[in-house]
Amino acid sequence: MNAYRLIGLLMILLVGCADTGQDRTTVPLYVAGTSLPAEILTRGDVPITIQRADLAFGPLYLCAGAQAGHLCETARLEWIDTIVVDASDDSPSYAGDLYGVTGQVQSWMYDLGISSQLTQLDPFVLDAAESLGGNSFLLEATATIDGIDIPFSAAIPIMQTEETELGVPVIRKSTSDNFLHEVTENESRLLVRFDATAWVTDLDLRSLVAREQCTADGADIVCDGTVERTCDGEEESAVRDCADNGDICQPGTGCVSKIVIEPDSQGYRSLRNSLVSGRRPTFTWD
Repeated sequence: MNAYRLIGLLMILLVGCADTGQDRTTVPLYVAGTSLPAEILTRGDVPITIQRADLAFGPLYLCAGAQAGHLCETARLEWIDTIVVDASDDSPSYAGDLYGVTGQVQSWMYDLGISSQLTQLDPFVLDAAESLGGNSFLLEATATIDGIDIPFSAAIPIMQTEETELGVPVIRKSTSDNFLHEVTENESRLLVRFDATAWVTDLDLRSLVAREQCTADGADIVCDGTVERTCDGEEESAVRDCADNGDICQPGTGCVSKIVIEPDSQGYRSLRNSLVSGRRPTFTWD
């Protein structure tokens, strides 16, 4: 069991036994994405169309103190489950109930389906991330570059590492985030809404299309738009148009059905950074 989960449950029980002026409460938690435009401009004014943007969300903790992390010794409200959020759908979905006590909350922290444990180095993959193949975020989209449609995908796990703060949710309210609410017994719901547009706008996809010829010191396979050239030095030993089979030409690889954004690439780092420290979700109390 996550250390924060255990501590939170114990404190809720203790609060129930003591006269603290706080009352036990539950708050329905809803999640939603945002209706996405038909095209989103990325770096270099490259338009992309998103077909899938699934996010593993949870657990979520709301803290009394102004800063989450280890300074949030006890969550005032917590939801220890996970859910897959379709970040392209703006319709709210019921995720479950936040359990805790009334009183002021000033900060939040959450994981994206992969929870760090104090008792072990390997993070624990929870249900939502497990359903996404052990990932926090799955993206499928199509970029249009030089008139060529390039389908691409990315699978991003978000977790703590040995170099970061183990046992604490990976994403936390920063000092610049505005969050303050007095939790009462009469809360209708808390809606957490995500905007996938903000996660992809810093992607630089222009290198997914190349205009190359065979050269003496070049690669064995080069791409010229959708055309794959197999090279023997400066000579072409084979030429084929990937588009004839509905494929694209991936630089350095050749004909493929789609391009996978690999770890350690600029695109992968951009997506990960945007999920962890980019635009925050909105928290709306009803």
